[in-house]
Amino acid sequence: MWDEVTPSRLTTSIGGMNNTKKLKYFILTGDPGVGKTTIIKRICESLQGKGVKTSGFYTEEVRTNRIREGFDVISLNGVKGRLARDQRLLSTPAKFKVGKYGVLIQEFENVALPTLQKGEDCKLCLVIDEIGKMEFFSIPFKNRVKEIFTNNLNNIVIATIPIRKSDPLIESIRHHNEAKVWVVTRDNRNIIYEDIVKEIFCNILSD
Repeated sequence: MWDEVTPSRLTTSIGGMNNTKKLKYFILTGDPGVGKTTIIKRICESLQGKGVKTSGFYTEEVRTNRIREGFDVISLNGVKGRLARDQRLLSTPAKFKVGKYGVLIQEFENVALPTLQKGEDCKLCLVIDEIGKMEFFSIPFKNRVKEIFTNNLNNIVIATIPIRKSDPLIESIRHHNEAKVWVVTRDNRNIIYEDIVKEIFCNILSD
């Protein structure tokens, strides 16, 4: 069971254990702030350099004078919106919140959803950073994720999920039989992306 495995023991995969099987889903997990988004960006740069098309989004912290004010959602083609802000900075309180942050569902959906259209091109990589509690306040986004993580998908997917056990859909992603999960740590974060890019590219070439 996932609960019985500690992050220090996880250097490659906690799902999709059969390495001879073709993979579709390449999942990163790890503690908050460990560098998953930085790795996602580096992976995208490497794939694009090899001619692999990418579509999707990533999230990043917003800070002023080192104080975190919230999070933005940014598409891979540069469109930006607010994902969440400290409630004190909002003129109208958000309907959904996580801790002190109000989640701005409409702004998130406006940026994220158009980037996650499934395509016929098997060499298109969908990037979802991240699949988590804030993002799942959006029912259309959650439904899109559920649709993407099916066996009918032509594309490959790179995504990040929380390290701790959470929503049943996230747990199904963690243990999907066509997924491989990498645990990002401070020790491996500067080198792990090379292994992930290699595996992704090998799976693309196998088509």
